[in-house]
Amino acid sequence: MNDTGGPNAPAPAPAPDAPSPATLPAPARIPCLEARVLRRAALWAGLLFLPATLLGVVLALSSEAGTACVMRGTCRQIPGWLYATTLAVAGGAWLRALTVPDGAPPTRGRWAALWTLIGAEVIFLCLVMGYFLP
Repeated sequence: MNDTGGPNAPAPAPAPDAPSPATLPAPARIPCLEARVLRRAALWAGLLFLPATLLGVVLALSSEAGTACVMRGTCRQIPGWLYATTLAVAGGAWLRALTVPDGAPPTRGRWAALWTLIGAEVIFLCLVMGYFLP
C-alpha cells in the first residue's frame, strides 16, 4: 500500500531550520544601464568643462588677435550676464542629469538635460574665445 495520501494530501511541513519566504533577503535592485551611462556622460561633461575653458583661453591667446587684445586692450565687450546665464543653465542641467535614479531608465527630460549641459558649455566656450577677437 502507498502512503502518499493521494492528490489531496497536505504538503509536508518545512524543516524547522529552513528560512521562511518572509525572512529571505530581498533581491538587490539591478541598476539600469542607461541611467549609469547618462550619469557617467554628465559627469565627464561637467568635469571636462574647466580644462576645455583653459584650453580655449590658451588657444585664443596664442593667436595674433588674442595677443593684441591683451597687449593693446582691444578685446570685445561681452556682457557679464551672458556668461552667468550660460553657467547657471549648465549647472542646473548638470544637476538634473546627475540625479538619475538607478531603478528605472532615464526619462527624455534627463537626456535633454545632458544635451542642454553640453550646449551651454559650448556657448560659454564660444563666448570666452570670442572675447579675445578684435
